[in-house]
Amino acid sequence: MQSVNVTLPSSTGTTMAGTIDFPDSPPQAYAIFAHCFAGSRHTPGAARVSKQLTNFGIATLRFDFPGLGQSEGDFAQTCFSQNVADIQAAAEWLAQNYSAPQLLMGHSLGGAASLAAANDIHSLKAVATIGAPFDPAHSVLHYADKISEVDANGQVEVTLGGRELTISRYFLEDLAETNPEAYLPRLRKPLMLLHSPLDHTVGIDNAQNIFLTTRYPKSLVALDKTDHLLTKQGSAARAADLIGAWSEQFIVPENVPAPVDASTATAIPAVGTRMGVVVRSNDHSVTADRSKKAGGKGQGFTAEGLLMSALAADSTQAIKAAAKELKLDDTLMAALSVTVTHHGESAFERSIALPAGLTDKQRDALVAAATATTVDGLLNATITTTTTTASATVTATEAQ
Repeated sequence: MQSVNVTLPSSTGTTMAGTIDFPDSPPQAYAIFAHCFAGSRHTPGAARVSKQLTNFGIATLRFDFPGLGQSEGDFAQTCFSQNVADIQAAAEWLAQNYSAPQLLMGHSLGGAASLAAANDIHSLKAVATIGAPFDPAHSVLHYADKISEVDANGQVEVTLGGRELTISRYFLEDLAETNPEAYLPRLRKPLMLLHSPLDHTVGIDNAQNIFLTTRYPKSLVALDKTDHLLTKQGSAARAADLIGAWSEQFIVPENVPAPVDASTATAIPAVGTRMGVVVRSNDHSVTADRSKKAGGKGQGFTAEGLLMSALAADSTQAIKAAAKELKLDDTLMAALSVTVTHHGESAFERSIALPAGLTDKQRDALVAAATATTVDGLLNATITTTTTTASATVTATEAQ
C-alpha cells in the first residue's frame, strides 16, 4: 500500500489537503471518504478504513474539509451545505485527475453529508456510512447549552478534540434549514449503514431512521463493541472489511488483470514498497516481500516462503489424494500437517505429521505420495529465461 498526499480545490476555491491510499496493484476502483465533524483525514475512522480498503483493490481519497486539518479556510465560515458541495468538488477532481469515484463513504457528520451529496455524483455505484446522524443538526446537540451565546454574539467557541473551534450562526442556520427527509428518499444508490449499538454520541436509532427513509437496495449492519470514533483496536478495519466485501457486488473493476492460468506466474512491483511484489497465478494474487533482514519490510511471503509453501501445499494435497485412494476417513485426515523448513542454500526439511491409527502399509503409501509431488520434480527442473528489451530478446538456459 502507498499513501500519497495531494491538494484539491474545495467548492469555494480554497485548497483542501488530501491523501490517496493506493493498493499494491493498479486500483480496481476509486472511492472518497468524508471524515467526522471537526475531525480530519487522519482520524482513525478515515485513515484506517481507507488503508484497509486497499486490500480490496480500492484506492480511497480522504481529505480535510476547509478550515480543518491542513486545509485552507476558516471553519466558522463553513457549513453543512458547503461540506456537501466539497464532497462533490472532490469527486469531480478525482475524476479529472485519476478516475471517477464508484464508492462514497462518510463517518458521522461526514456520513450525513455523503448521503446528501451522493445523488449528484453520477459515477457512484454505492454509498456507505459509519455512525451517521439522521438529522445533521445532531452534530451540535452536545453544545446546546451554548446556543444562547450564538444568539448573543453571532458565534460561540467550543473545544473539540483538544482544539478550539468557532460555531457560527451561519453554521447553525444552515443546519436548521437542512431537511434529511427531502434528500434521503431521493437516494438512488445502493446503501450500507454501519452503526454501533453502543454509540452514545450518535444513537443507533439514527441508522434505523435513515434505513426507514431510504430506498432499497440497503443494508443496516451493527458494529458490535465499537465506539463512535472507531478508536477501539480493530474496529475501523472491521468496518472497512464489511464495506469492501459488500461493495464488490456493485463496483465495476477498472483495471482487470490479464488472465493468468495455473501454468504461469507473473510478478509486478507492489506500489509504494521497497521490495514488495504482487504475484499472480491461476487468476489469484498474493503479496510477497523480502524479510527485514534482507532489505524488505516483511509485509508478505518471502520468495523462499512461497517455494516452501508450494512444497508443503503439494505434499499435503498428494497425501489427501492418496488417502482418498486408500478410502481413509476425512475426519481422520484432519490431523494431517506438513511443515517445510529452509536450513541453508539448498537444504530443506519436510516434516509430515500423520494421524494416529494408520497401518504401516497406509503410512508408507502416504509418505511415498508426499515425496513424489510435482513440486519435488520442479526443484530439479531446467529453467529457460527469456529477457525482453526495447531492441532485442535474449534467451538463456540454465540447469538447476
